[in-house]
Amino acid sequence: MSKQTINHETGLNDYIFSIYDNVAQVFEPPFTEKNKGTAIRRIQDLIQNNSNSPYAKFPDNFALYHIGYFDPQDGSILDIESSHTINFEELKKE
Repeated sequence: MSKQTINHETGLNDYIFSIYDNVAQVFEPPFTEKNKGTAIRRIQDLIQNNSNSPYAKFPDNFALYHIGYFDPQDGSILDIESSHTINFEELKKE
């Protein structure tokens, strides 16, 4: 597969996400998930299971961004223009 190709049909590419901290004005180290839904579920789990975390205490300070794709077959990364996925404050309400 070309390193510039996103393979949506096979679902082989993992999505790369990063949490943006708008107080520090930095992105945290990235992590991969299968899609946006599983990334949101991971963040919901972080918020719900650790009420002392900054994510739970200050959800209005954080947002999830989709920043690229990872191909686990050849190790290539396709960067994209980052796109906002969801604000943590929206997850806290659910």
